[in-house]
Amino acid sequence: MFKYKCELCGMEFESKSNRAKYCYYCRDKAQVQRNKAYAEKKKAGTSVPIGSEQKCPICGKTYTVTSGSQKYCKDCMKKQQQASKGKPSAEYIKENYDYVRFNVPKGEGDAIKAYAQEHNMTIKDLLLTALKEYQENHKD
Repeated sequence: MFKYKCELCGMEFESKSNRAKYCYYCRDKAQVQRNKAYAEKKKAGTSVPIGSEQKCPICGKTYTVTSGSQKYCKDCMKKQQQASKGKPSAEYIKENYDYVRFNVPKGEGDAIKAYAQEHNMTIKDLLLTALKEYQENHKD
């Protein structure tokens, strides 16, 4: 079970899904909002009908729309997916991680990088491992 905070009411809730955004009570309200937004978009004529021809904003080629959320031609879509594969979004990182920056004396940065690579680690992994070992060996 995953713990979340509802985006509408702020109540904490648990879900088996790793993508939940709304609590049990707000799911229907969120669906009504999505339906209303879609209807307004369709009425305004800004929705893109499936089967229509569009111009890819990246490469400029025309393509046939095959899904409602399609923004790029198939070639550019594959490139976009490969570029973002495995990388967490900036928003996710900001919400779930702290940023720590530190300076080392000139010339030692390369030595630290080389040491980490020798042990198949990133500098972050090396630092966290060293901190964990220090805490285990220096209990106050």
